[in-house]
Amino acid sequence: MTELQIPEKFKPGFKLLISIDEKTVQSFIDTFEQAQPLQINDLVSVVTSRVNTLTKKEVKDVIETLISIHNLRDYLQENNDASTNEVIEKISQAVEDDEELEITDEQRQEFERRLVNFLGLDNILSFRSKSIEVIRDHERLFQNSRIHTDMRPVFESGLEDSPAGVAIVNMLKIEYVDLDGKHEFFVALDANDLKQLREQLDIADRKVKAIELMLNQVNIPYLNYLDVE
Repeated sequence: MTELQIPEKFKPGFKLLISIDEKTVQSFIDTFEQAQPLQINDLVSVVTSRVNTLTKKEVKDVIETLISIHNLRDYLQENNDASTNEVIEKISQAVEDDEELEITDEQRQEFERRLVNFLGLDNILSFRSKSIEVIRDHERLFQNSRIHTDMRPVFESGLEDSPAGVAIVNMLKIEYVDLDGKHEFFVALDANDLKQLREQLDIADRKVKAIELMLNQVNIPYLNYLDVE
Protein backbone atom coordinates (compact mmCIF):
# COMPACT_ATOMS: atom_id res chain seq x y z
CA MET A 1 0.00 0.00 0.00
CA THR A 2 1.15 3.52 -0.73
CA GLU A 3 1.66 6.03 2.06
CA LEU A 4 -1.43 7.96 3.10
CA GLN A 5 -1.88 11.69 3.57
CA ILE A 6 -4.64 13.29 5.61
CA PRO A 7 -6.83 15.50 3.35
CA GLU A 8 -7.20 19.08 4.55
CA LYS A 9 -10.99 18.85 4.80
CA PHE A 10 -10.78 15.99 7.32
CA LYS A 11 -8.03 17.40 9.56
CA PRO A 12 -10.50 19.11 11.95
CA GLY A 13 -12.23 15.77 12.45
CA PHE A 14 -8.96 13.95 13.05
CA LYS A 15 -7.90 16.57 15.60
CA LEU A 16 -11.14 16.00 17.49
CA LEU A 17 -10.84 12.21 17.34
CA ILE A 18 -7.43 12.59 18.94
CA SER A 19 -8.40 15.11 21.62
CA ILE A 20 -11.98 14.37 22.76
CA ASP A 21 -12.44 12.59 26.08
CA GLU A 22 -13.53 8.99 26.48
CA LYS A 23 -17.04 9.91 27.60
CA THR A 24 -17.61 11.81 24.38
CA VAL A 25 -16.23 8.92 22.33
CA GLN A 26 -18.63 6.55 24.06
CA SER A 27 -21.54 8.90 23.35
CA PHE A 28 -20.70 8.72 19.66
CA ILE A 29 -20.50 4.93 19.77
CA ASP A 30 -23.77 4.55 21.69
CA THR A 31 -25.58 6.80 19.23
CA PHE A 32 -24.17 4.98 16.20
CA GLU A 33 -25.23 1.62 17.63
CA GLN A 34 -28.79 2.78 18.26
CA ALA A 35 -29.41 5.05 15.26
CA GLN A 36 -31.16 3.86 12.14
CA PRO A 37 -29.66 4.98 8.81
CA LEU A 38 -30.32 8.71 8.72
CA GLN A 39 -29.44 11.64 6.54
CA ILE A 40 -26.18 13.07 7.79
CA ASN A 41 -27.73 16.31 9.06
CA ASP A 42 -30.27 14.31 11.08
CA LEU A 43 -27.50 12.13 12.47
CA VAL A 44 -25.49 15.21 13.42
CA SER A 45 -28.49 16.61 15.28
CA VAL A 46 -29.03 13.37 17.19
CA VAL A 47 -25.39 13.12 18.23
CA THR A 48 -25.20 16.81 19.14
CA SER A 49 -28.19 16.41 21.46
CA ARG A 50 -26.26 13.74 23.38
CA VAL A 51 -22.80 15.31 23.29
CA ASN A 52 -22.68 18.63 25.11
CA THR A 53 -18.91 19.06 24.83
CA LEU A 54 -18.86 19.70 21.06
CA THR A 55 -20.55 22.15 18.74
CA LYS A 56 -22.78 20.94 15.93
CA LYS A 57 -20.05 21.73 13.40
CA GLU A 58 -17.50 19.75 15.40
CA VAL A 59 -19.85 16.78 15.59
CA LYS A 60 -20.30 16.93 11.82
CA ASP A 61 -16.52 17.09 11.33
CA VAL A 62 -16.09 13.92 13.42
CA ILE A 63 -18.89 12.04 11.64
CA GLU A 64 -17.66 12.96 8.16
CA THR A 65 -14.13 11.93 9.11
CA LEU A 66 -15.33 8.58 10.46
CA ILE A 67 -17.32 7.95 7.27
CA SER A 68 -14.21 8.70 5.21
CA ILE A 69 -12.20 6.26 7.37
CA HIS A 70 -14.81 3.55 6.83
CA ASN A 71 -14.73 4.26 3.11
CA LEU A 72 -10.94 4.04 3.05
CA ARG A 73 -10.99 0.77 5.00
CA ASP A 74 -13.48 -0.76 2.57
CA TYR A 75 -11.44 0.41 -0.42
CA LEU A 76 -8.13 -0.92 0.90
CA GLN A 77 -9.66 -4.23 1.89
CA GLU A 78 -11.17 -4.69 -1.55
CA ASN A 79 -8.23 -3.49 -3.62
CA ASN A 80 -5.21 -4.29 -1.44
CA ASP A 81 -6.54 -7.15 0.66
CA ALA A 82 -5.59 -5.12 3.73
CA SER A 83 -6.74 -6.08 7.20
CA THR A 84 -8.46 -3.59 9.49
CA ASN A 85 -5.35 -3.47 11.68
CA GLU A 86 -3.18 -2.65 8.67
CA VAL A 87 -5.54 0.15 7.67
CA ILE A 88 -5.48 1.55 11.19
CA GLU A 89 -1.69 1.45 11.23
CA LYS A 90 -1.56 3.31 7.90
CA ILE A 91 -3.99 5.98 9.11
CA SER A 92 -2.18 6.33 12.43
CA GLN A 93 1.16 6.75 10.66
CA ALA A 94 -0.33 9.39 8.35
CA VAL A 95 -1.60 11.29 11.38
CA GLU A 96 1.80 11.14 13.06
CA ASP A 97 3.52 12.32 9.87
CA ASP A 98 1.21 15.33 9.57
CA GLU A 99 2.78 18.31 11.34
CA GLU A 100 -0.56 20.04 11.84
CA LEU A 101 -2.05 17.21 13.89
CA GLU A 102 0.68 16.97 16.56
CA ILE A 103 0.00 13.61 18.19
CA THR A 104 2.02 12.15 21.08
CA ASP A 105 2.88 8.47 21.43
CA GLU A 106 0.27 8.08 24.16
CA GLN A 107 -2.37 9.84 22.07
CA ARG A 108 -1.50 7.69 19.08
CA GLN A 109 -2.12 4.50 21.05
CA GLU A 110 -5.47 5.84 22.24
CA PHE A 111 -6.34 7.04 18.73
CA GLU A 112 -5.67 3.58 17.30
CA ARG A 113 -7.84 2.00 19.99
CA ARG A 114 -10.65 4.38 19.10
CA LEU A 115 -10.36 3.50 15.43
CA VAL A 116 -10.63 -0.19 16.32
CA ASN A 117 -13.88 0.53 18.17
CA PHE A 118 -15.37 2.73 15.46
CA LEU A 119 -14.41 0.41 12.60
CA GLY A 120 -15.76 -2.56 14.54
CA LEU A 121 -19.27 -1.14 14.43
CA ASP A 122 -21.56 -2.42 11.68
CA ASN A 123 -23.89 0.54 11.79
CA ILE A 124 -24.88 3.81 10.18
CA LEU A 125 -21.27 4.62 9.30
CA SER A 126 -20.91 1.39 7.33
CA PHE A 127 -24.21 2.06 5.57
CA ARG A 128 -23.18 5.54 4.53
CA SER A 129 -19.72 4.41 3.45
CA LYS A 130 -21.11 1.66 1.22
CA SER A 131 -23.82 3.97 -0.14
CA ILE A 132 -21.28 6.61 -1.11
CA GLU A 133 -19.18 3.96 -2.83
CA VAL A 134 -22.20 2.88 -4.90
CA ILE A 135 -23.04 6.46 -5.85
CA ARG A 136 -19.46 7.20 -6.87
CA ASP A 137 -18.95 4.00 -8.84
CA HIS A 138 -19.03 5.71 -12.22
CA GLU A 139 -16.47 6.57 -14.87
CA ARG A 140 -16.94 10.31 -14.35
CA LEU A 141 -18.25 12.26 -11.36
CA PHE A 142 -19.78 15.71 -11.57
CA GLN A 143 -17.98 18.31 -9.46
CA ASN A 144 -19.26 21.75 -10.32
CA SER A 145 -20.93 23.87 -12.97
CA ARG A 146 -21.23 27.50 -13.96
CA ILE A 147 -22.93 29.41 -16.75
CA HIS A 148 -21.19 32.44 -18.23
CA THR A 149 -23.43 34.84 -20.13
CA ASP A 150 -22.10 37.56 -22.39
CA MET A 151 -22.92 39.64 -25.45
CA ARG A 152 -21.24 39.35 -28.81
CA PRO A 153 -21.64 42.05 -31.46
CA VAL A 154 -22.98 41.05 -34.86
CA PHE A 155 -21.64 43.02 -37.83
CA GLU A 156 -22.98 43.32 -41.32
CA SER A 157 -20.64 43.21 -44.30
CA GLY A 158 -18.72 46.34 -43.37
CA LEU A 159 -16.65 45.83 -40.24
CA GLU A 160 -15.98 49.55 -40.05
CA ASP A 161 -19.67 50.17 -39.34
CA SER A 162 -21.27 49.93 -35.94
CA PRO A 163 -22.64 46.51 -34.94
CA ALA A 164 -26.00 45.70 -36.45
CA GLY A 165 -27.02 43.94 -33.27
CA VAL A 166 -25.92 41.79 -30.36
CA ALA A 167 -26.11 38.04 -29.82
CA ILE A 168 -26.57 36.80 -26.25
CA VAL A 169 -24.43 33.75 -25.60
CA ASN A 170 -24.53 31.38 -22.62
CA MET A 171 -21.56 29.11 -22.01
CA LEU A 172 -22.10 26.17 -19.65
CA LYS A 173 -18.95 25.03 -17.86
CA ILE A 174 -18.98 21.49 -16.45
CA GLU A 175 -16.26 20.28 -14.08
CA TYR A 176 -15.85 16.56 -13.42
CA VAL A 177 -13.32 14.07 -12.12
CA ASP A 178 -12.24 10.64 -13.29
CA LEU A 179 -9.31 8.34 -12.61
CA ASP A 180 -6.99 10.78 -14.39
CA GLY A 181 -7.98 13.75 -12.25
CA LYS A 182 -10.09 16.86 -12.69
CA HIS A 183 -11.36 18.02 -16.09
CA GLU A 184 -13.73 20.56 -17.57
CA PHE A 185 -15.58 21.21 -20.81
CA PHE A 186 -17.80 23.96 -22.20
CA VAL A 187 -21.13 23.84 -24.04
CA ALA A 188 -22.82 26.82 -25.72
CA LEU A 189 -26.50 27.33 -24.86
CA ASP A 190 -29.17 29.58 -26.28
CA ALA A 191 -32.43 30.58 -24.56
CA ASN A 192 -34.23 27.45 -25.78
CA ASP A 193 -31.41 25.26 -24.50
CA LEU A 194 -31.65 26.87 -21.07
CA LYS A 195 -35.39 26.23 -21.01
CA GLN A 196 -34.94 22.59 -22.01
CA LEU A 197 -32.18 22.07 -19.45
CA ARG A 198 -34.30 23.62 -16.70
CA GLU A 199 -37.23 21.36 -17.62
CA GLN A 200 -35.05 18.25 -17.47
CA LEU A 201 -33.68 19.24 -14.06
CA ASP A 202 -37.22 19.80 -12.77
CA ILE A 203 -38.28 16.38 -14.08
CA ALA A 204 -35.29 14.70 -12.42
CA ASP A 205 -36.06 16.48 -9.14
CA ARG A 206 -39.68 15.27 -9.22
CA LYS A 207 -38.51 11.71 -9.89
CA VAL A 208 -36.17 11.82 -6.89
CA LYS A 209 -38.93 13.11 -4.62
CA ALA A 210 -41.31 10.40 -5.84
CA ILE A 211 -38.72 7.69 -5.12
CA GLU A 212 -37.99 9.16 -1.68
CA LEU A 213 -41.71 9.17 -0.87
CA MET A 214 -42.02 5.53 -1.90
CA LEU A 215 -39.00 4.52 0.19
CA ASN A 216 -40.32 6.40 3.21
CA GLN A 217 -43.66 4.63 2.92
CA VAL A 218 -42.02 1.19 3.08
CA ASN A 219 -39.44 2.34 5.65
CA ILE A 220 -36.38 1.70 3.48
CA PRO A 221 -33.42 3.95 4.32
CA TYR A 222 -31.75 5.86 1.53
CA LEU A 223 -28.84 8.22 1.12
CA ASN A 224 -29.52 11.83 0.27
CA TYR A 225 -27.21 12.68 -2.62
CA LEU A 226 -26.82 16.19 -1.23
CA ASP A 227 -24.89 14.67 1.68
CA VAL A 228 -22.24 13.08 -0.51
CA GLU A 229 -19.07 15.13 -0.79
